[in-house]
Amino acid sequence: MPSCEGLLWAAVLAGGAGTRFWPLSRRRRPKQLLPLLGERSLLALTVERLLALVPPQRLWVVTVAEVADAVRQQLPELPAENVLVEPVGRDTAACVGWLSWRAARLDPEALLLVAPSDHVIRDEAAFRRTLQAATQTAARHSGLVTLGVRPTRPETGYGYLEFGELVEEVDGVAVHRVQRFVEKPAAERAAAYLASGRYRWNSGIFAWRVAAMEAAMREHLPALAAGLDRIAADTVRLGEDEALARHYPQLPKISVDFGVMEKARQVWGVSAEFGWSDVGSWTGLEEVLAAEAAGVTIGAVVSLDSARCVLVSDGPLLAAVGVHDLVVVATRDAVLVVPKDQAQRVKQLVERLQRDGKEELL
Repeated sequence: MPSCEGLLWAAVLAGGAGTRFWPLSRRRRPKQLLPLLGERSLLALTVERLLALVPPQRLWVVTVAEVADAVRQQLPELPAENVLVEPVGRDTAACVGWLSWRAARLDPEALLLVAPSDHVIRDEAAFRRTLQAATQTAARHSGLVTLGVRPTRPETGYGYLEFGELVEEVDGVAVHRVQRFVEKPAAERAAAYLASGRYRWNSGIFAWRVAAMEAAMREHLPALAAGLDRIAADTVRLGEDEALARHYPQLPKISVDFGVMEKARQVWGVSAEFGWSDVGSWTGLEEVLAAEAAGVTIGAVVSLDSARCVLVSDGPLLAAVGVHDLVVVATRDAVLVVPKDQAQRVKQLVERLQRDGKEELL
């Protein structure tokens, strides 16, 4: 395998609003900035893991203006200029395209590793080994690589990858061809995917040579590539902030999965076996935190005869008596009560608050 030393850059995508974690998650304090697992935020833990692979100077965190200062405060180990701000959200294809073009200006041979900011990893040594295998695969094949998590249940809330032939093993990590990306399936189909052994959850973690991503975007998203060319040219002429302000809001809004990865012909999948959770809603905490008699509890909580709950307080005492299978979250200005099997609908609730003009609660 070719050496990746000196070529690897890493980027953490930290612009999400985390609406499914309302009312604790707000625009100025989104999910990735919350210390859900202890004293450090999910973002800080993500950056700490990646700094085992790249130096601080080659790690970027992309976020939005509302939380940029808070991100910098949480990440004193990074140069302040490595916290990058999107002028407006245009989904992941625009974001990772900007990062790829940016890395290419610094080193045309660069490799880029992209990771979300709010996932939980249990086995960090296996995580690092898997990412090293992914970047080495991207270097060797000059292509696009995605990490696929072996499913543990017939999950309907994730996208899937169908793995094809085994190409090789890198330090014990299996590398496959990716046959196709599959949208979130119905329960019966998800069960069939699990039974087949060929499918993996789409983790949203990627690695590629920046030249390979540039070529793929020119082929599959030519309008986006043209916009990124304009940003690159005006960055030299006017500076990056001005270039972004002029052109970024006009970039096509599409995910890198839909826009590139699903269409590209040369995509490799690395099998991720490191204990992964995207903690996608309040019930996701049950996967990563130890339960007490009442279930998962955080903060000032007291309960009697309650079970299988998620009980969270960010200040006031939360007292629960005789309740089961509920999510209850209390903050200084809002209380959420929702059955666990409807926890994904919190996002709809936030949309309702927005329509009703309750900006002070968002």
